[in-house]
Amino acid sequence: MSTAVRQQALPRSFQYWLAAASLSTFGDVVLYFALGWAATGISPGLAGMVLTCVVIPRATLFILGGVIGDRLGPRRVMIAGDALLCGLTLLLAGVVAVPGVSPAVLLITALLIGCVDAFYLPAAGAFPRLFATDEQLPRAMALRGTTSQAITLAGGPLAGLLVAATGLVGAFFIDSLSFAVCLVVIVLIRPPYSTPPPTGPAVSVLASARDGLRTAWSDPMLRSILVAVGLVAAFVLPVLSLCIPLLARFHGWGPATAGFISGSSTAGALLVTVVVARRGSFRRAGLVTGIAPLVIAMGMAALAFSATPAIAVAAAFVQGSGIGLFTAHMGPLFVAATPPTHLIRLQSLLGLVQTLPLLVANNLIGAASARTSPQWALLGCAVATTFAALALLSTGRLRSVGREVDGDGADSPDPGQRSHGDEVAALLVEQAEQGEVDGGVQDGRDGQVRAAGRSQ
Repeated sequence: MSTAVRQQALPRSFQYWLAAASLSTFGDVVLYFALGWAATGISPGLAGMVLTCVVIPRATLFILGGVIGDRLGPRRVMIAGDALLCGLTLLLAGVVAVPGVSPAVLLITALLIGCVDAFYLPAAGAFPRLFATDEQLPRAMALRGTTSQAITLAGGPLAGLLVAATGLVGAFFIDSLSFAVCLVVIVLIRPPYSTPPPTGPAVSVLASARDGLRTAWSDPMLRSILVAVGLVAAFVLPVLSLCIPLLARFHGWGPATAGFISGSSTAGALLVTVVVARRGSFRRAGLVTGIAPLVIAMGMAALAFSATPAIAVAAAFVQGSGIGLFTAHMGPLFVAATPPTHLIRLQSLLGLVQTLPLLVANNLIGAASARTSPQWALLGCAVATTFAALALLSTGRLRSVGREVDGDGADSPDPGQRSHGDEVAALLVEQAEQGEVDGGVQDGRDGQVRAAGRSQ
């Protein structure tokens, strides 16, 4: 791993935003738990409808959210989103406090949250880019991922206590407070870099969306990452929520054992993410991204053949470690390879390819388990995940990212030896020379791709 990354401290403004975003994540954990708890108290069917009402507007509006984000910049979109969500949750607290909880309130709340998320999530996904150089980017994104995962894991029990003590009204107040804090922090901080403002003649939203899709699909590196992410979302994400419980029931292991197996997978992913956040990504970031789905597939195949809970726990840890490797390296690669003018549109596309496959995959995997067995369903997921590795490893440009580096990991003055950031910077310079990218690429020696201008 890179020692040079460890020596470059991230800006203090990023640390402030990370703390505020972590508080907001905790507020969301409390709110989602409260919504689910309130919905299940009315009927199980309503609980499913509430979750669906969050997902559908996200999937429908993700691309539009990316277009608006690229036009306004991620910071403005996040300020508007935090302000809207702060006011919305405060208003809903008052609504629930007076007439009480009703199915209509829960469904409308879920729809509104899903709509705002469609604009907010792509902007938040791109926001770490405004604080980090290419070498710092893996650490910045890993830190965000680590804190989010840790809060999600630890926040569940605390959310239950808070909801038991304060109810849905209290959950709305807590989430509103978290959005207010995040809003104040984003207004006060100034990221070191900014995305370039739109240039050229004004185009319609639809044309901007098509341009984002064309940019992603015409770039072999971005295209292969999107294909791999879609396959991983379809055949890896359902393992925790669907395949492991089915496997545990098939063996008669019980819910506690299923929980340990799922926890082992989460622990493996979290451990790898923590290591990347602390020490930086592997030098051969592209190659590691391609190999990671193979590690995931091996873990799932071993899980399918597990005869005892202990073996299943070990297999799940391997699978989770592969997930951690994949997400910790794929995310920074995708952001660094994205033209600055398309940063949020491509983040929205990345979110879309993670959301849409789940709408089909869960039913497909469940049906396969019913017709055959959970073991065969897991093996099928493992085989499908290997195609994600093939999509990545067949892209020569991605495999070569980070190939030519110093043996001791230190910054080299030799221009012939380039880091991961230098590889991507060189690609963007080439595009800029062809008139494809309107962004400033400065300081080619250390590969920092800086968007035009400072934050306004």
